[in-house]
Parts: sequence; C-alpha cells; structure tokens
Amino acid sequence: MSKVIYRIYRPTTFGTVSGQNHVVTTLQNQYASESLAHAYLFTGPRGVGKTTVARLLAKLVNCLDPKKNEPCNTCTACVAVSSGTALDMFEIDAASHTDVEHVRETIIQSVRFAPSLLKKKVYIIDEVHMLSGSAFNALLKTLEEPPEHVLFILATTEIHKVPETVISRCQRFDFRKISPEGLVGRMQGIVKEEGVQVDLDVLQAIARHSGGCARDAESLLGQVLALGEKRVSMKEASLVLPATSLVLVEEFVGALCTSDAQSAITLLNTYLDQGVDLHQFLADTTSWLRDRLLASVSQKEFQFAPAFLGKTIEELLSAERLIRSEHIPQLPVELAIIRICTGRDEVPKNFKKQEVDSTCPHVERASPSQDDTTVTVFDTIPVISLDEVKEKWPQVYEQIKSCSASLPLFMNSCELRSVAGNRVEIGFEHDLYVQTVNQEKNRRTIEDVFEKVLGKRLSVKAIQAKRPEEAAVQELLAEFGGNVI
Repeated sequence: MSKVIYRIYRPTTFGTVSGQNHVVTTLQNQYASESLAHAYLFTGPRGVGKTTVARLLAKLVNCLDPKKNEPCNTCTACVAVSSGTALDMFEIDAASHTDVEHVRETIIQSVRFAPSLLKKKVYIIDEVHMLSGSAFNALLKTLEEPPEHVLFILATTEIHKVPETVISRCQRFDFRKISPEGLVGRMQGIVKEEGVQVDLDVLQAIARHSGGCARDAESLLGQVLALGEKRVSMKEASLVLPATSLVLVEEFVGALCTSDAQSAITLLNTYLDQGVDLHQFLADTTSWLRDRLLASVSQKEFQFAPAFLGKTIEELLSAERLIRSEHIPQLPVELAIIRICTGRDEVPKNFKKQEVDSTCPHVERASPSQDDTTVTVFDTIPVISLDEVKEKWPQVYEQIKSCSASLPLFMNSCELRSVAGNRVEIGFEHDLYVQTVNQEKNRRTIEDVFEKVLGKRLSVKAIQAKRPEEAAVQELLAEFGGNVI
C-alpha cells in the first residue's frame, strides 16, 4: 500500500513551500509589519499549495511563540491547527456547501463571537467559486467589515467564476505551477527522509507527468516508493509510472524528422498497445517540440528547423482536437504523421534522412508510360486481367514496401477496383489517400513495381471508393430520388 506522501510531507513552515516565494515572502513581511489583510483570495492551479499556505497563515497568526515570521509548530495553538482540532478554525468545502443557509449558519452567525482559545478565528473556504449567488451576496457584508478577531482565506482554481464584488474585498495572490526543478528538489528531500535512493531520471519523469502540480508529483512518488526497493531506477519505476516517457517521445520525433511515416505510425500504435494514453502522449510530444521551438527561436539551440517544429506542433494539435469524434482515435494522428512526413524538405541536424524517392534500387526503372489522355478502342482491352493483378498483389505490396517508407501505409488499405486496357484503378476510402497516391512521384513508383512483378507496364490511377453501405444508399437515392440529410 503506497504512502500518502503529500499528507505526510505537507510543508510545516513557509520556508518549505515550493515554488510560491512571491506569496510566502509577502505574507511574512505583512505579518512582521503588522499589516496583514482581513481577507485573502488565493487563486491558481490545483495542487500547488493554496490550502497549505492558508493553514500556515492560520498557524502563524495564532502561534504563541513565532520565530522569524514562522510558526513554532510546538505551542498548543500550532498543534491544534495542525491536527485539525482547533475550535476557532473553520475549513469549508464550498463544493459541497453551496447554499446560503450554510454560509449564514457557519460564518455570518459565528463571526461576531470572540475566539474560544486562539487569537483569531480563521475561515478557510476552499473552491469558493462553487458558492451560489445568494451565498456570495450573504458573505459580502462580512467580508467588507469583519471583526478584528476574524481572518478570511478564500481559495479557488477558477477565479473567473468569483464575483468581482468578492474579489475587490480581498487581497489576491496568484499561485503558480511549480517548475520541474522545484518539484525534483522537493522530491529529493522526501526520498532522503525515506531512506530510499531514487534515480534522478525517475524524479524528472515524475515531474514531467505532474504538470507543475506538487500533489500529483508526490502521489506518483508514493507509488514508486511503494515498490519497496532501496534503489529505484527507471526500470523499476516504469511499473507504476504512466507509460509515456521522454524516450518514447524522442523515438517518435526521430521518425518524423527523417520523414519515415511508416516507422512513426508503427511506433504510435505500438505505444498505444503497450498502454500509453494517446492524449498524454500528444501532450508530452507537443511540449517537447515546443521546448525545442523556443530554443531555436532564441538561437540557444538550432538542432531543428523552426518551420518543421511549427508545422509538426500545428498538425498534432489539430489531430488532438479530432480524436474524440473518431471511431478510431489514432486515425487523425496517423493522417497528421503522413502530412508531416510527406510535406517537408528540411531535415534537422543530427538526423540522417533515408533517401526514398522514385529512384529505388530494388526496382528496374522503365521508360515513362505514354500519356493516357488519348483513348482508343484498344485502350479498353485489358493487357492483364483483374484476377491476375489480385493474385500478384502480395508481391507488388512487398516490392512497394522495399521502395517507400510511406506508400505501404496507404496501399495496405486499398482495393483493386478494375483493369481497363493498361490502366489499373485502385480505390481508397479517404480522399487524402487518393491525392497522395496520384502524386507523380508515388504513382511512378507503383507503376515501376507493377512492371517488375507482372512483366507489363500499367498505368495507375487512385480513385475514391465508397464503402458498401454508402454505395447502397446512393443506389436507392438514384432509384427513388431524394437526398441524404
């Protein structure tokens, strides 16, 4: 059973709070100068320390023996606040207490009474944006003129849902996502306390997956520590960490850089089969690419052409938006990969591009086919039957695989439709496939392969073929009239 690390190692002083120096320094200075506000509004992403800082502030204002603007954590007031037994401290979850009656009973009616034991009554309202409009209205007057013995601390992850009238009555602090370096440093302190050695790359992977959220990072670290190993390397950590990792991203981008669409799509589907979350993988990949784009723009690093990085990010972001509406979620990503690999000329440094074009060492090139725009009666007489082409198709497909990195991806889903004269029509469901195969370079490669395998020069044309059910609908419409709506 994994430890709840984020509870065990919750910061007990302002000095141990990660990534929010702008907040804790200001609060400590206000305390030192006796200029604390009567109401605070903490806003920012989840899991970055809003509630933790609120509790620390509650301890500091009630501490019987503060030292250097920090709570002592040993006096009766600090112990009561830390243990949650302080009668004068109220933590309210607005998500489950949204109505005005609860605000009146818990806050408005009790604020006028002096604290029982502590110096100040402290009201911490978490996810305050969840309060109803009437509850906010009831709270306004108390927020504006609270008694001297009362301190309000409101916390929210959605500041835009908090009424301006409430915001204007509070002193606002914006909490930030914690940097990967800050998270790694915090986790290094935790594993040292636990007496476990965790490799740096494991901690960095946890930091990447947490997205700046300390609670998520510490939760993942707890799962890693639950493995029970005295030393944890990436090999052991991979058992519990999300499957997406820097290694997978770099391998995938490497295939895109060399315009190897087949390898990129194969890698993508292999990752998904291994349990990688598609959305997380795309998020990690675009984040990785963004870091390189910013580095290339600032001229700190120029390993990748900015045009390639920008195009790739745009394609993957577009694919991400289409995933939810697709029966095959990875299809938009596969199509994006093909566009990325077939639509760029620049190759970044440190990557070797495999030369793949219409000149293929595995195919003996014949003279170009005749212009097939001139049609005679003889052009309709097949030089080879459709059945013969279908019979030889496995050999044709294997030859195409040896000549091209991307074409096999399309040809694997094609349907041999007809043979008329020296022309073979190949059907595809998607228009993108049709356009790609009909490109001069790709069409010539396929024609060369046909000639090598079949011994006859054939002209290739890709067409869009409707699925059987679509064809049936079209026939009914032609027969009876009407439109598809």
